[in-house]
Amino acid sequence: MTLEIAANDHGAIYVFEVIGVPPADLGDKTDAALMAVFGPVVLNTDYVDVIMPGVLTDMPLPQFITHGYDMPVADDVAEELRSLVGTAVLVMSAAFGGQEVALDLPENTRLVATLREKSTIKVIDPLNSSSAEGTLDSKPAKPAKSNARMSGMVATYALLAMFALVGLMIWVGG
Repeated sequence: MTLEIAANDHGAIYVFEVIGVPPADLGDKTDAALMAVFGPVVLNTDYVDVIMPGVLTDMPLPQFITHGYDMPVADDVAEELRSLVGTAVLVMSAAFGGQEVALDLPENTRLVATLREKSTIKVIDPLNSSSAEGTLDSKPAKPAKSNARMSGMVATYALLAMFALVGLMIWVGG
């Protein structure tokens, strides 16, 4: 079976079952063991979890996914996850590094479920109002300079001229 993962896949957890005896180093998530399970593809092991049979004794796999990954699991998928007897391999979409990947799954590996985050983006209807019509002026008009501002500018120029005159007198006299 070939499973196509789209480029920039986001917010998904792929749940695989390894039927029969898994590769020896699968618990350590070595590249060789993961290639034996998924075919010739290198995964980022930070985003892969391997759950051997009998490890989850306190909680079932659906509850582990709900609490550990903060991912809701539908009832029909939860029933299927509870029925797993082999080794479960949970692969988050980030493990593929944003690349388009084709997984050639061997006979003893099967995709059990693909869980996706629910989008929280809500599409907003456009506003239809008469207040949204018309155009804005390209440039707002500058307000006229006040008398106080004009007086301050004149005083500043007068002080600068007096400073230059005093400096000239000191230079000539010095």
